[in-house]
Amino acid sequence: MDLDRSCGRPAPVGVGPARCGRHPVATMLIALPLMLATSCSTLGPNIAAADEVAVDFHRSIQDSDGGAACALLAPATVEEVESTGGTSCPDAILDRDVPDADQVQESQAFGRGAQVVLNGDVLFLSIFGDHWLITAAGCTARDERPYDCTVKGG
Repeated sequence: MDLDRSCGRPAPVGVGPARCGRHPVATMLIALPLMLATSCSTLGPNIAAADEVAVDFHRSIQDSDGGAACALLAPATVEEVESTGGTSCPDAILDRDVPDADQVQESQAFGRGAQVVLNGDVLFLSIFGDHWLITAAGCTARDERPYDCTVKGG
């Protein structure tokens, strides 16, 4: 009796090598969605990093470090701060009415965006390249209307 060397079973008489019950197309159709599902679970935004950016932004404001605060803002937000403030972002951001806050109360990520709720402020962030930047801060909820934010992009 000849053994099919690919799977260690007796080879069928008069037939080519056994396939060992393998169906490559069916296996691929089953395995591909499983691989995609497990790999996508690691591709989501890192909400802890968004939390850190929000806290760092508030620490910069409290330390009167406008340069550090502006480095955490999205490009359109920097432009809006400068155009409405009439001066450079590091100076203009310190004149904004950004409430004091230093502790994350709640945060959630959705797609390429995040909302971080601190003890005194709500911030919105987006992913730019491989890091989070703030698109709006100093935000307060308004019933059925969008948030009102003292710092926001155009």
